[in-house]
Amino acid sequence: MFSTAGLTGPDRVEATCVAMQEQSVPSTVRLEDSDAVRSHMDVWTYGRASIFRAEMTGFRLIRTQRQIDGGPGEMLAIAVHEKCTGKQEQFGVQRLARPGDLMVMDLNSTYDYHLQGVGASRCLHVPIEDVGLPHEVVRSAADRLPSSPVYRMMVGHIGELTEHADTLTSSSAAASLGELSIELTRTLLASAYDVDYARGAVAEMMLPRIRAYVRRHLADADLGPARIAMAHGISQRHLFKLCAGADFSLEQWIIAERLTRARDDLAHPGMRDMPIAAVARRWGFVNDSHFSRRFRTMYGVSPRTWRQMNTTRHRAALEDERQP
Repeated sequence: MFSTAGLTGPDRVEATCVAMQEQSVPSTVRLEDSDAVRSHMDVWTYGRASIFRAEMTGFRLIRTQRQIDGGPGEMLAIAVHEKCTGKQEQFGVQRLARPGDLMVMDLNSTYDYHLQGVGASRCLHVPIEDVGLPHEVVRSAADRLPSSPVYRMMVGHIGELTEHADTLTSSSAAASLGELSIELTRTLLASAYDVDYARGAVAEMMLPRIRAYVRRHLADADLGPARIAMAHGISQRHLFKLCAGADFSLEQWIIAERLTRARDDLAHPGMRDMPIAAVARRWGFVNDSHFSRRFRTMYGVSPRTWRQMNTTRHRAALEDERQP
């Protein structure tokens, strides 16, 4: 995205400061040695998430309350250092961010970050609103990230997203990887805050996404636990646990949703010439007798009878409209 190579001294300083501001939020940038500043920055987009890698000479980054009031941050930053150590102060706590350590930066809270010498960092940016955790949870979790069972997984995840970025961001999986990164960030913070809290928080955020995904793909005959779990970056076992915790059967709910869509189609005047078997297949039913049996169980009549009843009602309504 940006490199100081080929730029003169004054231009290097200004361009470096501007580039850092563009990839973050309004803040104060202080370069350690303006005469010797060097920097190289890359950005890769993964749907609603992104990876920002910066390799540069020493600097200090300060964000004040006045800057926050003037331009709230939309992103949460999770960074990993490469062969360097940074000093971070946020939420009234000072920390050393050593190589391979995770560091969380809430861009809507004041902070002071300092990197001496030459260093590089990989930073995952995810939308704060998508993470959806209370400020207090983020603040408390930031001080005890290593206690999360997915701490090392997140370190490795950020590494993979960075090292294979050119291939991954040009693939059809980029947006899904971004969604996975958001979910992993939520799990990291929630579990670092409290394991019991994490179970509830993750389920609360995940289940609406799962339901929405299923509704979008009801017409796909191969929709099932394996595909749903893969789309959300979780195991099938974890998927079933989430559903059990919400007291519903995934398989039965999918069938019920499909039957509802089929029932609506069978009652629609504009679709009365479509064969009943075609309507069933339209909503993922591949076995006609299974569809008819489940339809009768749920609605008390066969699909054919249901269609005939609604056709009669529709004709009667038209006759009423024609009456003077």
